[in-house]
Amino acid sequence: MKLINEQEIYDTWSPIIESKAGITDSSKKEWLTKYCHYHSLNESAGAYNSLGVVNGMGAVAPPLYPGMSAFTGTANAGFYNSTNQGSGDKFPSLLPLAIQVAAKTIGFDIVPVIPMSGPTGILSYLDYVYSGGKLAGTTGADASGTDALAKAPALIKFPVYQGSSSGATGATAGTFAVGTGYTVTSAAGGVLTLKFVGLSRIDGFPIFEVEGVTANYTVASIINGTSVQLATSTGMYTGTSSSSNGYVAQLVKALEDHIQGFSGAGFNNTDAWQGPYVDGTKTYNPMLRGVAESTYYNSMGLSTFTKFVEAETFQVAASVTTEQIQDLNKQFGIDVISMIENALVNEVSQAINKHILSRAFALGWSNHIQFNNVENQNLNLNLILSGAAGTTSNYVNKSDVNVTMALPAGPASTSYENLSTLQRRLFSRILAAANVVANRGRRGPANFIVTNAAVASALQDISQFTFAPFSNTLTQNNGTLYPVGSLAGMTVYVDQNMSYSDTRVLVGRKGGDDEPGLKFMPYMMAESIQTISEGTMSPKIAVKSRYALVEAGMLPETMYLTFYVNVPSGGLA
Repeated sequence: MKLINEQEIYDTWSPIIESKAGITDSSKKEWLTKYCHYHSLNESAGAYNSLGVVNGMGAVAPPLYPGMSAFTGTANAGFYNSTNQGSGDKFPSLLPLAIQVAAKTIGFDIVPVIPMSGPTGILSYLDYVYSGGKLAGTTGADASGTDALAKAPALIKFPVYQGSSSGATGATAGTFAVGTGYTVTSAAGGVLTLKFVGLSRIDGFPIFEVEGVTANYTVASIINGTSVQLATSTGMYTGTSSSSNGYVAQLVKALEDHIQGFSGAGFNNTDAWQGPYVDGTKTYNPMLRGVAESTYYNSMGLSTFTKFVEAETFQVAASVTTEQIQDLNKQFGIDVISMIENALVNEVSQAINKHILSRAFALGWSNHIQFNNVENQNLNLNLILSGAAGTTSNYVNKSDVNVTMALPAGPASTSYENLSTLQRRLFSRILAAANVVANRGRRGPANFIVTNAAVASALQDISQFTFAPFSNTLTQNNGTLYPVGSLAGMTVYVDQNMSYSDTRVLVGRKGGDDEPGLKFMPYMMAESIQTISEGTMSPKIAVKSRYALVEAGMLPETMYLTFYVNVPSGGLA
């Protein structure tokens, strides 16, 4: 969402943010200025800014009117009974507190932040697809006799594999032959004629060129979510129930699965379409001029998606006694209320960090599993000499399901292996993961790493590592995630909430607002309420944070990759 007066908002709030919170990072200030603008508008709206008569709430009232008991209004229960709250118990919207949370939550350094102006919002995103028609477009012949093919998409993909529904999780190379024709027949008699193009780089589903559709049918009506069978002259290919996508045709995304031939299939435009890999077995040529002059354009399109976003809540409270306030203030000069507030801010900040990182690690694990299914590549790393192959721990994926992956065997026990070579293997594996993010996401390589103290110590011992200065920012001292330096252009973060034996590594990319991946959308970063107990007259402070963490785009997991490192008992540092 781009504000009309965005530059004016930035110029107004940027000096305040820099002077009050010490935040100088331009990207963080960019979204913080927008948040401050929305926050100020909410404060000015009159919901929280007055203890007097508030529209829709009535006049100020004590917790209980004198002479009335709680709930019944009959017997005198005493003056100001705490069982019934009055209108004076309200949330003042504290902008400085919100800025504190933003400054201490370093999880914002690994995900884009898009402030919301209200408790709900709409996040829109789009993708480029090979179209030319609609999956469920108009059927039948038109006035000129053109059949449904003219209204069908040029390319489709759907989960179908060789064999039965016995649990296959991906099509294997060579299962389908490029240029081979296939047919799908619906129960009602409609026939879809297809030609195999290649396997998707993302999920391994076969991609087909649509060559014919029976009149009065659509692609969606033939591939309608039930069991799918592809008939060929050599056999039958049956859809498998292991796919969560069901037997439903999908459009092919041009960025992730580019198809050679869509814009010109060789000199005479008759070559079989190829995609999405370039394997060195053929060259790719454009059409000759005369062929191009007599050839219709194939059409691409935009698939626009909107996601309804609703703010969720973290909240925490703390209380102190009047004796604590008096003693600590007079004897030590300590502002107890400020200390309690700082503790609550730290609690909320850590909760937000854990939320962001747990989702990023889960998305990265899903991407790793898909990569292994499609290309049979396992990036888990066993650094134990002569260590046996096995399985990793049971990590959660993007669907909140715990999934295991194989652990390869460790390197052979030879005199050539030492601490430096093992560290180098780790470094190489991180570089591989960063490039896999670029390869599968097609947006660029990874730019951050999150791991535990054990793995980070090994990375710090590598000659290419650049240490972060100790006086980096106050975000290094918040008890949770902190940066230790950079490696190959990637910022390395240590998550103090990961145990020393939890040797997972998250390699990810923080992209722009318009790229897939996690998006943090704050509504009220932090609000505080302070009340006085009627019995003890002791203050109680509560802090509430409301935001949404959104998985944006059709393939948000491609921006992250999580792998496991089996570390020797003596460590790597």
